Amino acid sequence: MSRNFKGSKDTGRKLNALRQYLQAYSIALQDQGFATIYIDAFAGSGTRTETVPALPLFGRDSPEELKTPGSARIALEVNPPFHTLALFEADPDRFKQLSQLRAEHPDRKVVLRHGDANDFVRRLCKGVPWHAKQSGLKGMRGVVFLDPYGMEVEWKTAEAIAATEALDCWYFFPLSGLYRNAPHNPTKLDASKQASLDRVLGTTDWRQCWYDHSIAPETLFETENEAIVRADVDAIEVYVAERLRSIFKGVVLPPMRLRHNSGAPLASLFFAMSNQSKNAVDLGTRIAGHILNSAKVGISS
Repeated sequence: MSRNFKGSKDTGRKLNALRQYLQAYSIALQDQGFATIYIDAFAGSGTRTETVPALPLFGRDSPEELKTPGSARIALEVNPPFHTLALFEADPDRFKQLSQLRAEHPDRKVVLRHGDANDFVRRLCKGVPWHAKQSGLKGMRGVVFLDPYGMEVEWKTAEAIAATEALDCWYFFPLSGLYRNAPHNPTKLDASKQASLDRVLGTTDWRQCWYDHSIAPETLFETENEAIVRADVDAIEVYVAERLRSIFKGVVLPPMRLRHNSGAPLASLFFAMSNQSKNAVDLGTRIAGHILNSAKVGISS
């Protein structure tokens, strides 16, 4: 039986931010002379399962599970539509559902690939002539959504996206994966955990930055079910932002933090632009900044 991704109680906020940006982006570029592409590196099934709590006063005596649009379906519903949608998914059941979703939209150009998203995204970024004028178009521009299930995104993939100077990137960066792989005691950093962090962050200096700290190492990182020392999670988030700014030369905005249902930090939703054009940066910053700021209103970070 195929599986739909549930996510946390904050997943709806993440997808709503994506929906708003894709819609505004598509409208903004419709008369600019560019072909547009949406790239979903971990596209899932196109549908997510949302649990609606019981409301006895309104006749709902027990929680219900509702099927709501995932990122791929959201992108397909954007109007004016993207010229191309590239959807990547490694899970065979979810990929089968994506194939069915594509069949529901025969008028859309949807490219599906089953396998490692890192490889597909990097090949796409390097193979597309983003700035070449052809067929009356000034080139290609697009939005890429990196929404990994865990620590799957390699830093080389982020570098390839940044190198296009044509893609806007929404990156759901896995905070919980970082602090789960960084134990309280640095002597317990085994080789596999170090390699995982190196792969995701693209550097080894996190060892000095995270463990040479004013707070004692044993209080640096907590498990999901324990209290997280807020200053240290903030420091990790700042570090990630600095890493992204080292490659995305357009702009990297302060992220929106999302949480597990337990309340522990889950991930930070970053917006980064590879395009350095002033007009593009101004427009992207205005749209994404408004979306992120609106999503944060009344919600503690």
